[in-house]
Amino acid sequence: MRNSKTFFSIILSVMTVSGISMSSCSDTDDIPVPDADNGNEIRFTATTEYSRAGDITTNNLTSFNVYAYTNSADTSSLFMDNVTVTKTGVNTWTYSPVQYWPADKTVDFYAFAPATWVGAKGPLAPVTYDALAGTEDIVYAVCPDMTGVSQQPNAQVIFNFRHALSKLTFKLSSSDTALVVKVSNIGMSNIMSKGNFNFPQASTAGTPTSETVGKWTDQNSPYAYVLHWSQDLSDIFELTTTPTVIAQKGLGRGGVLYVMPQNLTYRSNGSGNDTYLALQCTVYDAKTGTKLWPNANTPEENLVAGSTFGDGLLKFPLSTSKFSAWDPGCHYIYNLVINSNEDMGTIEFGSPTVESFIEVETNYN
Repeated sequence: MRNSKTFFSIILSVMTVSGISMSSCSDTDDIPVPDADNGNEIRFTATTEYSRAGDITTNNLTSFNVYAYTNSADTSSLFMDNVTVTKTGVNTWTYSPVQYWPADKTVDFYAFAPATWVGAKGPLAPVTYDALAGTEDIVYAVCPDMTGVSQQPNAQVIFNFRHALSKLTFKLSSSDTALVVKVSNIGMSNIMSKGNFNFPQASTAGTPTSETVGKWTDQNSPYAYVLHWSQDLSDIFELTTTPTVIAQKGLGRGGVLYVMPQNLTYRSNGSGNDTYLALQCTVYDAKTGTKLWPNANTPEENLVAGSTFGDGLLKFPLSTSKFSAWDPGCHYIYNLVINSNEDMGTIEFGSPTVESFIEVETNYN
């Protein structure tokens, strides 16, 4: 939109978070283990905490999987092979077969949910991941160098789950009641949809550091996500003064996605490998119904040839002056406000604000 004369001022509000663990209070119940008479079994419990729709928390976590490896002075071997731990009651978790703490060895535990995203090679190798669907949160936890104490009934493994993906939310509104803004299509371009996740080798408990957060590598397969696609006239929607999350409808995925953390670039006005959001819309005068944009002064690059109402196309970068990448465990909320501009000039961006993204913490006793 550089050097174009339009009627828009778009405000971008991006909300991010540092990986802060949120505490909670709840009662916990030990799992009764049949024929366990030495008090040295590995047992699991879970706490309950605040739940946000779409995010994995211990409120909605019903199962997770565990790999574990034993370590002695000269060897390391598989101890728990993709074991599924299932919630069977309030703070009650079961798995089979029950495992006991090995003597004279430490155990490294790796946990994750949902079960499908770590393959048979386990968490020690890079995990190939396809985030194309964009609808599912994933979490992971590492608890290394653990030992059990014989006859200690409450020996425990404490996992702190971290979110592996970034979360996006897109909202649209127009606070200028003198305008009618009708939106046909919305898309997001050049988003890497595949890559490798590398589990950290250090504990995920406590404040996140570069050593305790999993790494994404080899991101590839750029993809264009369709957030809204009007297939008939009834699908075209009109903006209101209330910021509203883009609804999921038909072929459109809606305005909430979980995506791989990745770098964001915008150097060539929405071409090449730029990462950007594209909005196809038309603006009218609310009183007269006169079409205001696009108009005779709109650059050709911002016209949508063949569209029913002669729509215009707005492109804006997903990167900002505050950040040039999406980080894991961060929730980025893009607030697009389409208004008339007194000088009918360029698109402008507001300052980001910060919002928390819930981190899941589960305690095993």
